[in-house]
Amino acid sequence: MASKKYIKDYDLVETEDEKGRTRKTIAYRGEYFGLNLEETRIKQLKRQFFLFFVLAFASHIGAGFINNPGLYKMYIALPYTGAFFPLMFLAAGILRIPNEKRLYRNEEIGLSYNRVVNMSRLYLIITAVGLVGWLIYLIFASHGRALGLEAIYLGMLSAAAVLIWMIFRRTTQVKIEPEETPLTNQ
Repeated sequence: MASKKYIKDYDLVETEDEKGRTRKTIAYRGEYFGLNLEETRIKQLKRQFFLFFVLAFASHIGAGFINNPGLYKMYIALPYTGAFFPLMFLAAGILRIPNEKRLYRNEEIGLSYNRVVNMSRLYLIITAVGLVGWLIYLIFASHGRALGLEAIYLGMLSAAAVLIWMIFRRTTQVKIEPEETPLTNQ
């Protein structure tokens, strides 16, 4: 079991072995889900997501290495650093996407595809807040200083946001549908 969130999908089953001892095993009783993708497409999407994520992560980190004066303001720096949390959970979600086509348990879908959608959405929201702060800084407080560095920062952060947006769009196009429960649940 991955977390307590999915504990309702499991039952504790007591069985008796050949020696008469009682054994406790866990049986999955939750819903199963299927995808509208073929196995080759699942693997291809996972590779694309991984590549896009690595490029976005590198671009996001690279934006922090630029010595632009705007990044010294709290209303720009906090969203920039706060965006690392959804990036880490996004990476975990991408790595948990299964490689084969089969029926998936509720937790497999929740900790992979649903996590990718939610964390990419959260990253885009936090980055948008940071870019609004950056615009406020640029209009009211920059006084025209270091506009070249600010433009590089904006470009790198925008590139990361576009890559995450591509992950988000492709993940939301995957149709996850409940399937009939197979005969063997263990």
